[in-house]
Amino acid sequence: MTESQGLRHALRIWRTGRELRLDHARCCARVASDLLAQGLDRWQVLALSGALARARPMLCEEPTALGRRLRRVRPGNRQAVFRAAAGEVVPVWDGGGRKRRGAFDTPPELAGEVVRLALGAAEGPVGLGMDPACGTGAFLLALDQAGVDRIVGIDPDPVALAVAAVLVPRAHLVRASVFEADLVPADVVVGNPPFVSPERQDKALRRALAGRFPWLRGRFDLAVPFSELAMGALRPGGGLGLVLPAAMMVQPYGESWRRRWLEAHRVRSLGVPSDFPGVSVRVVALSATRGGGPGAMAGGLPVSDVLSLPAAPLDARVTAGDLALVQRVRAESVPLGELCHVDTGLVAHGPLGGKARLLRDAPEPGAVPFVDARDLFQGRSRWLAYRAQEMHRPKSPALFEGPKLLVQRLRGGGPVRALVDRSGVYAGHTLLVARPHPCCPVSPERLLEVVQDPVAQAVNRVERGPRLDLYPQDLRGLPVPRRWLRGEPAGLHAAWGLDAAQASTLARLASF
Repeated sequence: MTESQGLRHALRIWRTGRELRLDHARCCARVASDLLAQGLDRWQVLALSGALARARPMLCEEPTALGRRLRRVRPGNRQAVFRAAAGEVVPVWDGGGRKRRGAFDTPPELAGEVVRLALGAAEGPVGLGMDPACGTGAFLLALDQAGVDRIVGIDPDPVALAVAAVLVPRAHLVRASVFEADLVPADVVVGNPPFVSPERQDKALRRALAGRFPWLRGRFDLAVPFSELAMGALRPGGGLGLVLPAAMMVQPYGESWRRRWLEAHRVRSLGVPSDFPGVSVRVVALSATRGGGPGAMAGGLPVSDVLSLPAAPLDARVTAGDLALVQRVRAESVPLGELCHVDTGLVAHGPLGGKARLLRDAPEPGAVPFVDARDLFQGRSRWLAYRAQEMHRPKSPALFEGPKLLVQRLRGGGPVRALVDRSGVYAGHTLLVARPHPCCPVSPERLLEVVQDPVAQAVNRVERGPRLDLYPQDLRGLPVPRRWLRGEPAGLHAAWGLDAAQASTLARLASF
């Protein structure tokens, strides 16, 4: 049976349930039951009935067709797998609902791999396995196939639980949010957190979590408290397997969590970042044992070395050899922040309106030359009426009115873009500004070499994790060789004590 044939068949079963006046949850459960009775593999049934469970019933006001992902298409479209008449109810793709709930189900291969890793991380016998955000049951099914004796699933969505109950009938299911449920001690905990952006998260829930976990920082992802609760639901020595946002391993909001875990627990494995279906989030698979304290990461990188880094980032692509080279560079360098004053550019909008109110196309009294990153690298500039009292972050004129480096903050996946400015132009907040101190013995042009060098960027990346945006602390931390400060005429890599092969080894990290 092809994917289209399977979905068409599942939709027919769902429509029969509606004709029997069943609600959406019971219709989806009926689909799962009937498909199992017809001999379909449980993972196939999960894919079909799970897709329906994540849809929303819609009354058709006109003849309607559904495509392979339950998206509406024209009735005559060749991609249509199911057609409905006006007045009929059909389950349609619910992208908005998925985003609000963070409900994105785990692929079978990933669920099975995470369960395998969690079982491998557990010390002692495994009797109880739990998924505290089980959805339609991918991890429950993987636990069942792995032979775990007792299985518990928790989720607030009754429709998803109705499908999970059919697929894994021996699982004990609880309708609740992981952030409110009483979690019983388990031998293994697996799952993935709700992927909800901070902007969409319930503000009352965020306040409650911040009170419960006072070490949470900034615009934290819900994956951080989710992970803490999942670890807390394990017995000492229990095994954990989670699918987590890759950003949580390296971004500042996850630093407190990383340090807590690395000091208290034993990380057994960490995957490389990969795409997760249906959501624009890169994820990693992580397994850990509760308790046991610091040890060695997978690949032999000592946890004590990770904890010594400024941001304690976790990245499976960084090896002990990489860290040794970074330490060599650091020993031969001083941070750029000791030689320059580093800050973001000014924010011109304020309580009276946006910056367009202060921008001019031609000079006038009281106006200063001004650029944002987009204009800077296209050779354009405008004029800004510099009224500090009307700006959100005006900055001191001394930051701009001398030789300085201007660095684009939004790096993306490409190289760092920067240049030397000697014209006194004022910079907007899309740029970082590095103004050398009067006693700095190195020219701005030589500092520009450091800023744009892949090895310097790799040092920052190892110590602080990958960055799409450059923060002032990232720029301050770039290594400037001491030999340059002493006036020795050496190339940059040689000044750091690196040969060509070592420099190439480090430079590859700058592209990750």
